[in-house]
Amino acid sequence: MRFRYKCEGRSAGSIPGEHSTENNKTFPSIQILNYFGKIKIRTTLVTKNEPYKPHPHDLVGKDCRDGYYEAEFGPERRVLSFQNLGIQCVKKKDLKESISLRISKKINPFNVPEEQLHNIDEYDLNVVRLCFQAFLPDEHGNYSIALPPLISNPIYDNRAPNTAELRICRVNKNCGSVKGGDEIFLLCDKVQKDDIEVRFVLDNWEAKGSFSQADVHRQVAIVFRTPPFLRDISEPVTVKMQLRRPSDQEVSEPMDFRYLPDEKDPYGNKAKRQRSTLAWQKLIQDCGSNTMERPKVASFPVVTPEGKAIKKEPNAFPSTLMMAPGLGALSNPSQLYPSCSQPPAGGLGEPRLSQQGGLADGHFYDTDGVHTEEFYQSFPFDNILQSYHP
Repeated sequence: MRFRYKCEGRSAGSIPGEHSTENNKTFPSIQILNYFGKIKIRTTLVTKNEPYKPHPHDLVGKDCRDGYYEAEFGPERRVLSFQNLGIQCVKKKDLKESISLRISKKINPFNVPEEQLHNIDEYDLNVVRLCFQAFLPDEHGNYSIALPPLISNPIYDNRAPNTAELRICRVNKNCGSVKGGDEIFLLCDKVQKDDIEVRFVLDNWEAKGSFSQADVHRQVAIVFRTPPFLRDISEPVTVKMQLRRPSDQEVSEPMDFRYLPDEKDPYGNKAKRQRSTLAWQKLIQDCGSNTMERPKVASFPVVTPEGKAIKKEPNAFPSTLMMAPGLGALSNPSQLYPSCSQPPAGGLGEPRLSQQGGLADGHFYDTDGVHTEEFYQSFPFDNILQSYHP
């Protein structure tokens, strides 16, 4: 349950029973055995560890005063249940005053020496126990006969990080590589950065997530890396992931985490290369079926003025043109050059653009000095049926 300060101005709630649930609420209870008659019950708060000293926190609720509960019961009540008891925190600056009040009211069920009660640093303010005392009436009707006190299990303040219930609220991913090393962001209830672990469990295997105290953010978030699984796997394996507090071995409810097989090619590069290779093979095959075989050109030697023979490859693009069958031989050059009285020396050659030195008329000429524009305007392209294409 949650311990509340008086300044919060609200009810401290009711202490639940050990087996209390949302659908079946229970409360602290005691039973009177081997006695029938009136009885007085006193309930106080004591420390968690022995010697059980009166605790500075207060019990509040019905029939409570000065920080403890006290009431009388008749013989008809064999089982006593305490449904309206809450725990109210005392501030650190008020601890001495609270302990002095316990001493003045003789609230010391285990008779701890008074000098030990004033050692304020020994009190754990995040955990208490209930102490039940029963007093029977003497021959004068005074409740002076005390039965041995009975204490409850520890009751923790659930907002204290060193005693609170552990709970995983959310994670950014619940699966990772079998090799480990995946970064996980985990949100949780408040934890102590020096007293918390992230635990992975499967049967007899256990491993811990890797993180430092600097990776615990404001007690409510942990950034860690997953541990590697104990063996290589070919199929996903589900393990349990939970928080654990080493100081008291408290653990949270586990959640599933899946280890995935190691992916040799996580980006699919191998498949991409295979697809590219197949595409190129198909492209080459398609191009080969639609392309004529390129003729082989024989090389011939050339003799330099120094008498050295140089192997020279002939022009793979012959300048001779294949004329239409009906065109026949051109005995008159003007048939080929209608606008020129004299064909260029050396035949057609290889037409290319070259600006002659000294001619700054803005036109381009071929290497034989023929005006290029005039040449191409007069060339009978319509009469050419076919030319060689490499």
